[in-house]
Amino acid sequence: MITRHLTLLIFFVGNIISAHAQVAIDPAIQVRFDSFIHYSNHEQWDKAFNLVYPKLFSQVPKAEMVQMMQDMGVGLDIQMTNTKITDTSLPIKEGDETFIRISYQSNLIMSIIKGGTYDAPKAIQAIGDQLKSTYGGRSVQWNADKKQYDITAVKNMMAIKGKDGVWYLVEINLDQPTLMESLFPPGIIDQLVKTE
Repeated sequence: MITRHLTLLIFFVGNIISAHAQVAIDPAIQVRFDSFIHYSNHEQWDKAFNLVYPKLFSQVPKAEMVQMMQDMGVGLDIQMTNTKITDTSLPIKEGDETFIRISYQSNLIMSIIKGGTYDAPKAIQAIGDQLKSTYGGRSVQWNADKKQYDITAVKNMMAIKGKDGVWYLVEINLDQPTLMESLFPPGIIDQLVKTE
């Protein structure tokens, strides 16, 4: 259960392509992105998930995800700082939707709450292993005195705009290919998801 929760947590918390270009980020995407980070840092999960690509909730109901994040808050405090978009792809239209790949970086601080759910050696080790698997061993530092992981995160996200003209966000996670295939059309998978 802890591993499933950690995988989903890291999925939300986290290349060059042929159609790649350095472009000015759409101000509407920037606002959504900044709002997502703000709501996540303040554990306002319902508001954060309102900004997430609705198709994701056909896989995991929104209420379940909100509850899962609230439950995690009993044992972990997660803060993202110095978060910024570093690059974007050109927009690609597929059907009624437009897709833009966003690269971003963030300093992620994950603190173990004393006496909480994860305040045990095995749980702390499991968290560290999951973080190193996701972000790379050199990007994850453990501070035993503070009981916190300091992570330099370089991640990718997809911004999707549908008929309503509103941009939604979802993390790109190549470790979950089945989930990616359920969210994105094959052409988007080839051009914007599998870029490594």
